[in-house]
Amino acid sequence: MNPEPSQQVRVNDLTASLEAKKVWEFDSGTKTVCKDVAGQTHATLQSPLGFPSIEAAIVAGDRVALAVDPNVPQIAEVIVGILKTLAMSEAGDIDIVLWDEASDATITAIKDVAGETVSVHKHKSSQRDSLRYLAADVEATPIYLNRLLVDADFVLPVVSSRQIDITGDRDLTGVFPALADSATRLRHQRRVIDAAASQNEEELQIPWLLGVHLIVAVTANDDGVAGEILAGTPDAIRKQLASKNPANDQFTKGQAATSQNASEPTKGDSFPPLADLVIASIDGDQQQQTWANAARALAASSRHVSDEGTIVLWTAIDEPPRGMLARLDDFDEPFSLLDQHVQETQGDENENDFPLWDAQLGAASTFTRVLAEHRVVLRSLLTREQIEPLGVGVIADQSELTRLSQSFVTCGIIRSAQFADGAVDAPHLSGTSDQSDAPSADDDAVADTD
Repeated sequence: MNPEPSQQVRVNDLTASLEAKKVWEFDSGTKTVCKDVAGQTHATLQSPLGFPSIEAAIVAGDRVALAVDPNVPQIAEVIVGILKTLAMSEAGDIDIVLWDEASDATITAIKDVAGETVSVHKHKSSQRDSLRYLAADVEATPIYLNRLLVDADFVLPVVSSRQIDITGDRDLTGVFPALADSATRLRHQRRVIDAAASQNEEELQIPWLLGVHLIVAVTANDDGVAGEILAGTPDAIRKQLASKNPANDQFTKGQAATSQNASEPTKGDSFPPLADLVIASIDGDQQQQTWANAARALAASSRHVSDEGTIVLWTAIDEPPRGMLARLDDFDEPFSLLDQHVQETQGDENENDFPLWDAQLGAASTFTRVLAEHRVVLRSLLTREQIEPLGVGVIADQSELTRLSQSFVTCGIIRSAQFADGAVDAPHLSGTSDQSDAPSADDDAVADTD
């Protein structure tokens, strides 16, 4: 029997040959490459969607806080463009507050471009002096946010735009829960893994309570670099991105090439279908190579893989798993993992009664959920011994990926998969694998090579 002809595909910074009978690649948020990230950021802030320019919006002496998702592609260049715009205003002190996912290299890069007059901070969810009371939830439990945001006169979130956030009516600002206190984040995490929970409308009001009216949203392309940059109100950006990507998912269509014996889908078929094998690559610089982003890629893949199918996470992660993520073998479902974390840290609250926060707790919860339903194989820069506690398979190179693909009929590829899921888990979407929001495909997207 002659072997099937292989399909050459890009996976991260490598090219691999896949020998599944039918292979398709999902579109990312954009195919565009932004040639001048700082310049485009500055230009879009001068004429935001649905909002006056920053110069007109800021009053003399206003304290400005940037609430920054460190996973924004080319974030340092984006910051350069924002600071150039702020320099044209009468803004007073400027603070940059980064999610706790920010790597040391990312913090250093931002400090280098920010200069000595702008302060740069990594959020600390358990540190009382870095938090400020914002409001109480429906149960009268206090919600704290980073104090620099609460104290600011003008808050500007800088985020990665993600299509599932756009179409899912989720908060686009990235402020909550990433920049909240540890107790609030733990309550949110419990709601995320509760299958009966729905999206909390109170959480969606937090940006409004903070006074957020303008955001900067950067869309990544297949290579994980900045493709499109928008500034505007959250509603205006939602409408703009939804109009560009009308499909109700993070991808606009499936592109497919088939091997010699693959059959043409007939009219009425749902394409792309759930795949037996999904390969999700994390593309971009080293800031993208984190366990939080691996969890986002895993969550996105779980919506497009068949029951008991296999997911390959192709990464360049070089940091060993820590905290609860390093103990996944001890748990078979997310609730037991979360309960154990709470039990072990119950007596470890600091002097201000904020529980210790495990920055990889959300990733651990996602891995636990998906591993209960699918086989997961990981490519990273770590040793097998370092990965073993995760309970996942290990793949080393392109040749092993090629051999693995021979065992599957269908294969879907997700490039820059860390941007294919939401910035944070939301209760009403966790665990979803419904094809009702599957990306569409042109009638000729699959070609028979006979």
